[in-house]
Amino acid sequence: MNVLSDNLPGGFLPASLPSPPPSSVTSPSQNQSTLPHPRAHPLKSGSAKESSFISYVDHGILNVTRRYAKRFSAQLEDRAEVKRTDVDAAGRGYEHFGEVTRDLEALVDVVWVSGTPSLQIPYLLNFSSLLNDYLSSFSFAPQPTFRLLRKIDIAFSSLLQGRDVETGEVLPGFEGGSRKVSQTEKVRIKGVVERTRVSVVAVAGKGAESVDGIAQDNPVDDSNQEDVSIGLTTEDEEEDGDVSMDGGGGHRSWEMEVARVYERTIIELGDTLGGDGIGSAP
Repeated sequence: MNVLSDNLPGGFLPASLPSPPPSSVTSPSQNQSTLPHPRAHPLKSGSAKESSFISYVDHGILNVTRRYAKRFSAQLEDRAEVKRTDVDAAGRGYEHFGEVTRDLEALVDVVWVSGTPSLQIPYLLNFSSLLNDYLSSFSFAPQPTFRLLRKIDIAFSSLLQGRDVETGEVLPGFEGGSRKVSQTEKVRIKGVVERTRVSVVAVAGKGAESVDGIAQDNPVDDSNQEDVSIGLTTEDEEEDGDVSMDGGGGHRSWEMEVARVYERTIIELGDTLGGDGIGSAP
């Protein structure tokens, strides 16, 4: 479970595609959620905690964009030198898409824990846009890509419902129907969903053999890792609903995952915007 510590100063800082079949949705164990558990109440607008939170996430986004830019920079330091320390490694350019998804996933978790819809929606739109924009610049990395897409999909669909789609719990800020995702926000979500589905098909079409990023057989274990910067403890429950890339069915597995990209969000948008969902047959 992920929690934001109220005991820390400031609360955060330390001293055209076919519609996916509904039956393809993976249901985790009862009362388990892919996303960390959010705060009980949204951050108060204009508060010191909200300011600290925004500053932290914005810094994280800046780090992601800088590392992506350094991938193409002619002034990159010698990689052997950069990798000598963890501190140096954090500032080098991305080499694999698994590194991108790991950084973005950490930000998704932090934003979700905030329990603040007015911040969650724009930040999730930002993260999903970055994922889509960066996807084609790397070799296809199925496991980390689909893992992050699945997590953002659950976040978007939960916000559209006003409750966690896996646990059924009402989300902070949505109690008593006090808040709903606006039509403008829905249109923006629909736009990034459509673009990402097209991008994933294009990148996956280059071939499943181009798997890079975090080693598929030995993924980096971030379980129970405490982020002291914001008082957030991350428990990695990767095994639930993870993408199987092993065995003879591995190729078919990722092909099925391509069709499932943002499937929950598509269903919710089909209900709220009208129609049968994105990419459905006329």
